[in-house]
Amino acid sequence: MAVGGKKKRPGLLKRPSTITNKGIVPKSLKPQQARGLIRRFHVLQKNKYAIIKRLKKAEGLAEITVDNYLEVLSTGKRERSYYENAQNKFRLESTDQLPVVKIDEKLTTRQLIEQLAEIDAETTARGGIGAYQSASTQGQNSKRGGDSSKKLVEWLKQPQYKDRLNDVNALEIGCLSTRNVISTCNIFKNIVRIDLNSQSPLIVEQDFMQRPLPTSDDERFNLISCSLVINFVPSPKERGDMLVRMTKFLKKPVKGSISSLFLVLPLPCITNSRYFDNELLQNIMKELGFKQIFAYEAKKVAYWLFDWSGQVSKKKKKFTKKELYSGSKRNNFCITIGE
Repeated sequence: MAVGGKKKRPGLLKRPSTITNKGIVPKSLKPQQARGLIRRFHVLQKNKYAIIKRLKKAEGLAEITVDNYLEVLSTGKRERSYYENAQNKFRLESTDQLPVVKIDEKLTTRQLIEQLAEIDAETTARGGIGAYQSASTQGQNSKRGGDSSKKLVEWLKQPQYKDRLNDVNALEIGCLSTRNVISTCNIFKNIVRIDLNSQSPLIVEQDFMQRPLPTSDDERFNLISCSLVINFVPSPKERGDMLVRMTKFLKKPVKGSISSLFLVLPLPCITNSRYFDNELLQNIMKELGFKQIFAYEAKKVAYWLFDWSGQVSKKKKKFTKKELYSGSKRNNFCITIGE
């Protein structure tokens, strides 16, 4: 098939690697650059999911998902709209100057596809998932004070856990390094590390939501570490689903062992959201059988260590998206359950 009168090259709608010839993963970034790249990547992904959600309502696109959209759009005018915008309409600018894209309700299907193409083009030009992970890894480098697992290990060394760390294992969701403190503390007999895009043979490339449910305690864990992951999940419902799913991967607590969840979120998720705060988080966690043992708010992130009771509430209480605080400068972060 020809596009714009030119012979189509193979795999036209596969994510191009050099749309602007700038898609290079940075080896080193200054802290401010890393934070800027991470923030922009989150914005791009948030907008991408919003567009795909809108496209699902368009004629002939009911089956479109984040995983198959390139294949679904690979015919006729839709392919041309995507390809031409990915190639011709993207301009790489300063991260701090780029505005948040507003997904206007009046946008046509073609315009939504064009915006989706530009998002993919910008993501690629900035180095794609590799650049994002590089920035995240550098930001979590212990030399920069960014290894969140330091706080986890600090808490696990407190008296209430002293005699409960016998033969324990852990699942680290969104693992970026095999040399962080959780890996070198010698507390865990075994650590299973997973990430959507593995950067090491010791990290399994896997989506936690697609990980097979355990059938025995041999496939469950004493501790799950979920640091700066849930905030990257695209929708409030999917975030809630992820928390619920974690309970299925934890071992039920027994004497002399632990059943715990280490959770880390950007601080604004609970201090500057219209729909969410720490009180709501605590209510959700209580419903799932969790009890907060430790909590700490740093300058930019918040940490929690929860112990799990081994049982989720049978009441199945719903937590819906409701405005708690007003203000134009607040974010829209939320976690819902039962919607």
